[in-house]
Amino acid sequence: MKMRISKRAIVALAAPALLLATPATVAAEENDTAAESDYQTPEESLEHDLRLTAEAKGWTFEQAEAQYEVTEAIGDIAGEIAPKRPEAFVGTALSEEPGGAPTLYLKGEADEFVERVIEQSGQKVIVADGQPYSFVELQERSLQLTEELIKLGYGDIVSAVDITEGTVSAEVAAPRGNIVEADQIAGRLSEELRTGIDLSVVKGLDNRAEHAYGGAVLYDDGFFECTSGWTVEAPDGTTGVTTAGHCNGINEIEEDGCCVFDMTFQTQYQGYWGDVEWHTTNHIEPARFYASPNNLRDTLSIEPWSDFTVGESICMFGRATGSRECGLDVEDAWVSCTFSGTTIDSLVQMDGDVTTGGDSGGPWSWGNRAYGSHVGDCGGKNVFSRVDDFDEAIGVTVRTQ
Repeated sequence: MKMRISKRAIVALAAPALLLATPATVAAEENDTAAESDYQTPEESLEHDLRLTAEAKGWTFEQAEAQYEVTEAIGDIAGEIAPKRPEAFVGTALSEEPGGAPTLYLKGEADEFVERVIEQSGQKVIVADGQPYSFVELQERSLQLTEELIKLGYGDIVSAVDITEGTVSAEVAAPRGNIVEADQIAGRLSEELRTGIDLSVVKGLDNRAEHAYGGAVLYDDGFFECTSGWTVEAPDGTTGVTTAGHCNGINEIEEDGCCVFDMTFQTQYQGYWGDVEWHTTNHIEPARFYASPNNLRDTLSIEPWSDFTVGESICMFGRATGSRECGLDVEDAWVSCTFSGTTIDSLVQMDGDVTTGGDSGGPWSWGNRAYGSHVGDCGGKNVFSRVDDFDEAIGVTVRTQ
């Protein structure tokens, strides 16, 4: 079975985190018996998520495994093409049939480089070239649409890039619930936004932000408020832990089976690069996260922005929900959403809602790979910030082994 994490998994098994740590870190981790008893190997992590996904979708384990293999293959293909053909790359989508051929969307015609990458992968791929806009162009159109709608007085908005249709879709909540025909609003937009836009007006939108290892309980002066996301490191070597940017006042973190200890706020960000903040602690911050209350995993890799595939399953764990949820798939790989007057961009939207208040900041992951940090609901569906954007947003990167 092909695993993109396999190389890192071998390194982790051959040279555990203790061998890479400082003497102080070694001593502390050796005493961390509760954490070690909850530890899952990469192989156990993958099997666990496959079983949860199969159960949530009514698939067999073999079907979930087949879909995972295709997800990895098309992710590798996208990871090669997107950086070298940014003017052409639009995105990727999985087949509704588990293990079926995925689709690669391109602006213009697929050139020899693209064809060679696909051929060398050995994966059957449907190439949907001739799309009207690249992914970058769709993002720019989404941002422009949101900006123009706000100027027209519509402050409650969800704007999403639809790579499968080559369009930007937007829902706006009518002020005071007074429904206005979408055509009337569209007629007031700039000329370049008169086409390729799917606009609808609704009475209201369910946009809400939902109030050390990643996946830990976070407190605001003793009151449970949010969930930690990922352990991170700044360029100067300072380490810490993240949560959602709207989780104001966080100053304590709880380590399972141990204690509650202090956190010191560093940087908060809410804007184009998502909704995220980070804190330092007086404790060890290894490259590990809780995938569920009793499952501690190494963080072995992060998901690049280009590898998010429509239809891809990703799991979520928040301390308020209290369980690992693997039943949702990526619906849109780039979404802009307003939360109480603040516009947050570069979010990934899933196709449903499995979270509750207090899950904010929690890790979205698959196996041992970091995908994102939970934000809340956008149009009634879960959204999260991409970990690949943490360096731009708050100047840190997710720690990996």
